[in-house]
Amino acid sequence: MLSLPSATMGFETADALRQVSSCLSDDAQIAETVRLTDGAWFAQLGEVAASIGSDSFHRKLLRLAGLCIRHDSSWIIRYSRVAPPDVLYTSGVPAEIVAFYDEKGQYLDPFSAHWRRTGEPGVLTLSELANESPESVLYTKIFTPAANISDEIGMFFSTVGHCCFGLFLERERGSFSKADIERAKLIFPALEGYHRSHLGQLFNHLRYTGGAESGGLVSRPTLIRDRHGVEVFSNASWRAAVTTDASILPLTEALGGLEGLTTLQGRDFVLKTEPFDRDFPLAPGGRIFTLEARAAAEDSVDHRAAATILQALTPRERDILTLTMKGQATGQIAQALAISKGTIKNCKLRIYRKAEVSSERDLVKKFSPFFPSA
Repeated sequence: MLSLPSATMGFETADALRQVSSCLSDDAQIAETVRLTDGAWFAQLGEVAASIGSDSFHRKLLRLAGLCIRHDSSWIIRYSRVAPPDVLYTSGVPAEIVAFYDEKGQYLDPFSAHWRRTGEPGVLTLSELANESPESVLYTKIFTPAANISDEIGMFFSTVGHCCFGLFLERERGSFSKADIERAKLIFPALEGYHRSHLGQLFNHLRYTGGAESGGLVSRPTLIRDRHGVEVFSNASWRAAVTTDASILPLTEALGGLEGLTTLQGRDFVLKTEPFDRDFPLAPGGRIFTLEARAAAEDSVDHRAAATILQALTPRERDILTLTMKGQATGQIAQALAISKGTIKNCKLRIYRKAEVSSERDLVKKFSPFFPSA
C-alpha cells in the first residue's frame, strides 16, 4: 500500500475552520459551509459510515468533503494508470461539459497524468499542477475555460491494481486558499479510512459471488477486470493457477468476449464469470472471473493444445466459436454479430484450419470439453 500524506501540522486552526459561504453538494445547494466542529459535519459523517458497502458511498464521501470547502461543482472520476479516465458522477456540471471531457478533456487531464506518473493518493489542486506538464498547460487553455473552472481541488483514494477514485471540488472564480487545502489535508486521513472500510466491505460481498456454495474470495482463485479489459485485481491463488494451467488465460478471453456465456471448463478448473454493473466501484462495467476445482475428465483432453488454438483465434473468430458451441446456426450468428452469412462462413473456414478440423461437427466435438452443455 502506498504511503498516505499526513495532515499538515502548524496551521491556524481557527482559520481552517472559519470560512463560511455557499457551495453545491450532491443534488442540492447548501446555504453555508460548516465548521469541522458543527453538528452538520458529524451528521454527514454518520451518513458516510452508514453507506459503506453501498453504491452511494463515494457520493456521500464527496458531499462530506464539500460541506467544509466552498465550491461550485463536483466530480467523481475513476483513474487508472493503464486505462482512460472514467467519469462516474458529477454535481452542478452541465451534461455538455461532461461530454466535452469524455471527448477531449480526459486526454489533457493533468490529474490523470499525475496519477499515471506517481500513483500516490492524497490532496492536490489544479494550481499546484500549473505548468507541471504539457497536459496541465493545455488543460488550462482548452478545457477549464470551456467548463468555466478557475481551480480544482482533488482527493485521490487508491483502490486495487492501478486504479484510484478522484473526488473533485471546483470553483468558477478564484483559487482554493491555503486554508482550504490545509482543511482538505486535515480531513483526508478520516475520509481515506472510510474508503478503505468501503473497499473491505465490497470484497466481503464478493466472497459470495456465484452463490452461497462458493468458496471465499481470499482462497478462491479470482480475477477482476475493468470495462477496458484491464486487470484490476487478482489474488495469489489465481496467479498460481494460471502458472500451472496454460489454458486458463485464453479461456478467460473467450469467456469475457460475449454476454450470455458464463462458464467454461479448463483442465483443472471450471472458469466462471459475472459482469459488474456500471455503479460497482472496483470496476464499473467490468467482470469478475473465478475458478472452481473440477473432477478429472474421463477422457484424455489436450488442454494445452486447445489453449494454443484459442490464442490463435481473432476476437471475431472467438465470438463465432462461442456462439457455435452454444448451438447457434450460421444465420443466428450473423444476426447476433450484425455481419453477413458469407463472412461467418469464411471465418468458420479459418477456425477449422487453425483447429485442424474439416467440419463444424468435428469442431464441436473437439471443443465440447470446454463448453458445458446447455
